[in-house]
Amino acid sequence: MKTLDEKDLLIQHIIFLERKQTEELSLLKLEFHSTIEQLNPLYFIKNTYKQLTAPTDIKSGLVNGAVTMTSHFLTQNSFLSRFQKPLKNILGNVVMSLLDKLNHKKESQQ
Repeated sequence: MKTLDEKDLLIQHIIFLERKQTEELSLLKLEFHSTIEQLNPLYFIKNTYKQLTAPTDIKSGLVNGAVTMTSHFLTQNSFLSRFQKPLKNILGNVVMSLLDKLNHKKESQQ
């Protein structure tokens, strides 16, 4: 009787160790894949960029810089300078008409 109990206990212990081994193997595979992903140079670049742009001050500075660079490009581009004068005239007329409408509304309210 004693041998059967020890035998059953050993079988249960073996089953438990096999399950534990499969769980640890799956965890090890996950760690391996995450380590490979973190060693990728693109991951370093993305992570560094995310850390640098996390504060809102830096984000607004980057947006302002992009807008400034774009505006300088558009003003300095010789091909686009041909269209600048007509565009300025059209935008100037639109802005003046909007200002006139706002001015008339303020005068009528008073």
